[in-house]
Amino acid sequence: MTEPEAALRGNLRKYESRNPLQQFFIRRFLKKVRSVVSDLPPGPVCEAGCGEGFVLRNLTEHGLLENRIAVGMDLDNGALAFASAHVPGISFACSSIYDLPFRQKEFECVILLEVLEHLESPGRALSEAVRVGKSLLVSVPHEPFFRTANFLRGKNLHRLGDDPEHIQHWGARSFLRLLGPYGEVQKFYAPFPWLLAFVKAG
Repeated sequence: MTEPEAALRGNLRKYESRNPLQQFFIRRFLKKVRSVVSDLPPGPVCEAGCGEGFVLRNLTEHGLLENRIAVGMDLDNGALAFASAHVPGISFACSSIYDLPFRQKEFECVILLEVLEHLESPGRALSEAVRVGKSLLVSVPHEPFFRTANFLRGKNLHRLGDDPEHIQHWGARSFLRLLGPYGEVQKFYAPFPWLLAFVKAG
């Protein structure tokens, strides 16, 4: 199995898991995401690092993308093919999060969920996101709680629960410090085991 195929299957297992506790946490997280998106002014949105489009599909199913242009961007063509087949009405395209093919402030909001922890240069991604977006909706795993939750359910035991694809780690304070140079954090939530922030771009 290739790395993209493994990642695709991992996301499928996460979002389509029948584990009731895992689904409870995911539903609560997505509810917070919807609450922020529902308060956005009219205008287009872009999810950078959209993967298989699970978040955009959830927003669509709840009617939050009606009358909005919505775009999903990712580097994984397999994930984009899955998203295109399962999320109607959304445009998906292949692009690096470090070099988004859009004009300055083209989007009302750029969404970055479960992306920054995978990147060598999260600050570079945030700089690009605020270039094309008037605001950001950003999430990362809340450490050490995220890896503790993994460990308790028997995942990545040899790494004490740490996901091998996560090369960055933040707690609440360090996450806020990371976001500080890119705008004003107007909303901040901790829906276990994630951190979620809405940032008005500076």
